[in-house]
Amino acid sequence: MKCNYCSTEFIAKSKLTKYCSKKCKDKVSQELRSKKPQTKTCSHCSSVFTPYTSLDKFCSANCRVENQKSKRSRRWNPESTAKRIGENNPGFRNGMYSRSTNKTAEGVRVFLRNRNEMREEMMGKYGHLFCEHCKTTQTLQFEMHHIVYRSEKPNHPNLHDKINLINLCIQCHNDYHKSKLMRENLIVERNLIKIFGNDIQYKKPAINLR
Repeated sequence: MKCNYCSTEFIAKSKLTKYCSKKCKDKVSQELRSKKPQTKTCSHCSSVFTPYTSLDKFCSANCRVENQKSKRSRRWNPESTAKRIGENNPGFRNGMYSRSTNKTAEGVRVFLRNRNEMREEMMGKYGHLFCEHCKTTQTLQFEMHHIVYRSEKPNHPNLHDKINLINLCIQCHNDYHKSKLMRENLIVERNLIKIFGNDIQYKKPAINLR
């Protein structure tokens, strides 16, 4: 075969080989890198510039930052915001928002206070945090779980009480949300039916014998 760079004839090990040596291959790569890239138009100010790489879209860092600011202003303008309010919001469930980042709400403050107190009590008594279901200490983080879900009794005065909270690892927390059957023993042990009512008990699906 003939080398694509120096035209020297050589015996190739493969049909895909294009160069007689690594030296020729490196020289071709250097020449390609040394070629000046074509000019481009800045996506923000529309000025013509020479990009450093083929991925560059803006002529300067300022244009890149200003473009991001304009995106945020377009996203949060009154028209765009109106489309995400009320029933159009993906967190809207049954007349209320199931997800909220408002940590100043009274219910959230009570929950955070009780969560912190429970973890301090656990640390004081046992010297470490652990999952109250599987007893593991090997987890990335612990999560405080509502035994009776917030979606079930959103306005109940005892929703965020310590008796309705349990410290879990991530895996057990996910399992508790997959099936309400897992919490039945806790409901009986803590007598939560007296507080929240009989409707929190797990109802087995009816079996069709036909």
